[in-house]
Amino acid sequence: MHENSAEAARLYNLQLEALFQRTRTSSVLALLPIVLIAALHYGRVPAGPVFMWGVAMLGVYAVRILVAHTFLSRQGRGDASPLWLDIETMTTAAAGGGWGAMLFMLDTGQLDMLFTVKLAFLAAATAFTMNSMAAVRFVYLAFLLPVFTIVIAYALMETPFLAAQERYGLIASAGLFFVLLLIMSTSVSRLMNEALVQRLAFSDLAARLETTLDAERKGREQLEQQARQIEATHLKLHVFATHDPLTRVFNRHRISEALVRELHLRRRYQIPVSALVVEIDGFADISEGRGQACGDELLVAFATFLAADLREIDYVGRWGGEKFCCVLPRTDGREGLDCAERLRRRIEGQSFIASAPELRITASFGVSPAVEGDDPERLLARADAALYTARREGRNCCRQLAADESPDNSGTTTA
Repeated sequence: MHENSAEAARLYNLQLEALFQRTRTSSVLALLPIVLIAALHYGRVPAGPVFMWGVAMLGVYAVRILVAHTFLSRQGRGDASPLWLDIETMTTAAAGGGWGAMLFMLDTGQLDMLFTVKLAFLAAATAFTMNSMAAVRFVYLAFLLPVFTIVIAYALMETPFLAAQERYGLIASAGLFFVLLLIMSTSVSRLMNEALVQRLAFSDLAARLETTLDAERKGREQLEQQARQIEATHLKLHVFATHDPLTRVFNRHRISEALVRELHLRRRYQIPVSALVVEIDGFADISEGRGQACGDELLVAFATFLAADLREIDYVGRWGGEKFCCVLPRTDGREGLDCAERLRRRIEGQSFIASAPELRITASFGVSPAVEGDDPERLLARADAALYTARREGRNCCRQLAADESPDNSGTTTA
């Protein structure tokens, strides 16, 4: 019940809006014919009635234009008051009465061209206003009834220049025209109101579509936000799974994955690859003497140095403790040893901790190029064995394990 009343109120508002839009347009268009009729009768009938009729009609249509404009430009645009329809009905009846009164006030008393002109303008006015007032049919009836009544009265009272047969013919023609206008106004009103109902349905459909699109947009935004959160979580998990939490370089697992790929390229395309293991000399003494925090700061700075100094295609990872391992793609044994020596010279005597500039460190390197049949563990074990050789020989040096040598469990090499 509530929905039906709300729907009826919306339809009523649309009817009034259509009515006043057409009223404003038709009233503006009616001003010129009023002036034209008054001008045609000037000098043919007394000037007083012409002036009174013209001013009265222009005043009525000015009021209609003002009322229509006020309604269409009102603030809020809520449910319209029935008073608007009452005002429109009264001004419409006044306009209809004015068009009918034209026959009496502008009467020349003879069957002449002006009589024909007045009848033509009456027929045009009643037909033209049908389209503008049929949105609310009884408003059109309020215009039509005064016109028809005054035309009949004029034909009976003020047409001595017509024979009885002509007079009754005029009345019959007016009555037939009146009936035709009623029939046509019924059809126009029905079609117009059906169009308004379809407009309401389209408006509701558009509102529902907008609501659906808004809900879809919000849902898509939520999905995108969840996707970004999942992607961020995935990235964090990936970083956690592949990077050392302290130094932020790769962990040993990620280094092994990189070696699997590079060793595959070596087997298939004969692209060389070397492994490099580096250890900070005397790190245990530094950590014990200066504290764990200082040791951690040194590890982070040392890892950052290695990652920045090597190529973008190289991999830097933490082996464990103060030991780091690097994978050098497209690098043979000699080039790997040269790279290690260059790094060793840059590290020697350098201060890595801003809070302890007096602390100078060195590093030892073990290098091993990949050979046929290598897997990541075997290659890294040879590089680690070469590092043990460098440590035994006094540290701060670089050693490479020959390709025909293999490490034993004690860190020594065997030919």
